[in-house]
Amino acid sequence: MNLTRRNFLRLGGLTAVAAGTAGCSVVGRELAQYELPETLLAPTAVPGTPPLTQSAPDLPTLAVNPVRRLLNRAGYGPTPGEVARVEQLGLAAYLEEQLNPETIDDLAGDLIARHQTLYQMDASVLVEQEPQDGTVELIGSTFMQAIYSKRQLYEAMVEFWSDHFNIYLRKDDVMPLAKIVDDRAVIRPYALTNFRDLLGASAQSPAMLLYLDNISNEKSHPNENYARELLELHTLGVNGGYTQRDVQEVARVLTGWTVARHGRLRGQFIFDEDVHDFGEKQILGRIFPAGRGEAEVAELLDLLASHPSTATFLATKLVRRFVADEPPADLVAQVAAAYRQGHGDIKAMLRVIFMSDDFATAPPKLKRPHTYMVSVLRALRVDFRLGRGRAITDWMQTLGQPLFQWPPPDGYPDVSSAWVANLLPRWNFAVALLHGDIAGTTVPLDDLLAAGEAETAESALQLFAGLVYGRALRPDELDLFTRHIGSQTIQTGEDQLRLRDGIALMLASPEFQWV
Repeated sequence: MNLTRRNFLRLGGLTAVAAGTAGCSVVGRELAQYELPETLLAPTAVPGTPPLTQSAPDLPTLAVNPVRRLLNRAGYGPTPGEVARVEQLGLAAYLEEQLNPETIDDLAGDLIARHQTLYQMDASVLVEQEPQDGTVELIGSTFMQAIYSKRQLYEAMVEFWSDHFNIYLRKDDVMPLAKIVDDRAVIRPYALTNFRDLLGASAQSPAMLLYLDNISNEKSHPNENYARELLELHTLGVNGGYTQRDVQEVARVLTGWTVARHGRLRGQFIFDEDVHDFGEKQILGRIFPAGRGEAEVAELLDLLASHPSTATFLATKLVRRFVADEPPADLVAQVAAAYRQGHGDIKAMLRVIFMSDDFATAPPKLKRPHTYMVSVLRALRVDFRLGRGRAITDWMQTLGQPLFQWPPPDGYPDVSSAWVANLLPRWNFAVALLHGDIAGTTVPLDDLLAAGEAETAESALQLFAGLVYGRALRPDELDLFTRHIGSQTIQTGEDQLRLRDGIALMLASPEFQWV
């Protein structure tokens, strides 16, 4: 069953102002299902007027619940009952909880991570495995943890750094296996720690060295690919003050920085002194004396991580991701200052962002496809089994953001304009999900209705409006939805089919997608 653009605009327009647009762990999944609250309170009246977002060309001006905004942007959206918990806890306390993921009791997320087969293997053993199995496990575990983990900000930062240090999964036959090592040894351990540590781990990532061709960087024929992206995309930024000569000198520093092809260290990072350029170099005005090897790489990374341009570049990217497509200059300056004062402390930057007035009053930002899919599954506490065929990965492709499959080294775009031309697949995804047409997914409709004590069409619609929008339907919206359902009860199969239509329209609406 597909939702046409005509039908969406006819029905979905009532729910919000239309935006102008140019290998999983069964144990972990089942534990997560028990998190559904025993009771759900549906909103009974339209709340008072909350703060409004700033106006922006072609974007809807929407009422903003500060708790829902934080859950939507510092994670993948609320699950049933989560808004109430965070409201009771308080925004600042919740943020601190999320900034310290090791303190969060997240048994389901932990089990999903631990019950991966390839993920636990030593690199020398992993390289012997089937790459396609690596792709399935990496994408599956990433998607599952975004859905079920209580460490939502951590998972959001894993996605952010996976884009920042982007590695294209199809660059090489062994890349899916190498990326598993990168995910477990680089991105996840350092996602909320210190940027210099993260940068250093990335610089020794076999996947990164393969992807950006540093395995071919030798003194007899230097390769500048990794050196260029290290400056342009990982640290200083394209306008960070470096020159082509700096790129060439960085490439010389990185000669011999490679991956073992044979022996017991096969697939692991090594420093090959035989092909390293031990001559004197000069980078960003600093002399690197001759005769050194690995030590000068450490000095190079220290120089880049502490450079003012790196602070500004990272601050701009974080503010663009979490606040606005056009990052407010004052907030960027504050976040960059936090980076410098904290010597690269990632948590310090995030505190500034999420507690700022700019965040609270930011214009609506369109969810990227991955975030949209995960937020839909979380909003309805969908039972998700990745192992049931390729359905969900096919939908990732259709929506335009298959995980780890962006070919250029700059990562998937952060701005709404990159995604607004492909909205129809999102609407069809919502309809297919609600009607049971996506293998491996089950919407627990009866459980949600029972928890919300919803027995009539009106009470059911208000229950799901609360889950999807965080507010009650307005009278005109409620009237149109109830007329579409065509019944005062939801007991028959036909009644429930129409209710599923209504829920899908809510999930497809601009108000759910622009947060």
